[in-house]
Amino acid sequence: MATGVYVVLSVYVGVCAAFNLDTEFPLLKTGTDGSLFGLSVALHQDMRTDTYLLLVGAPREKAEPNVPANRTGGVYSCPITANQLDCNRMNTSEDLIEDMWLGVSVASQGRPGGRVLETSTSPG
Repeated sequence: MATGVYVVLSVYVGVCAAFNLDTEFPLLKTGTDGSLFGLSVALHQDMRTDTYLLLVGAPREKAEPNVPANRTGGVYSCPITANQLDCNRMNTSEDLIEDMWLGVSVASQGRPGGRVLETSTSPG
């Protein structure tokens, strides 16, 4: 019985192993401590500037000063550069509320000039 459990666990661990495609030149971006910056990531092509952007979710990010909440979450647009600190927070809806976890999921439509989807959860 113990051998069977060991074999099953070995298979699951092998399936769940992670890896980095480019270990020689990794792309590192840094966000605010405690914001969960990087929980969700998507690659997006901006047709206006003819560049690729990394969309990064930070669902525990502090709210912007004009929002009547402490933590709303946020989504950042990061150019594909070696600079770790060049991400900019994207403008989002005015309807932000406390603990909405904006940026828990981020997706690009997957085609040039496509749309960006950012989701949040509902508190309570």
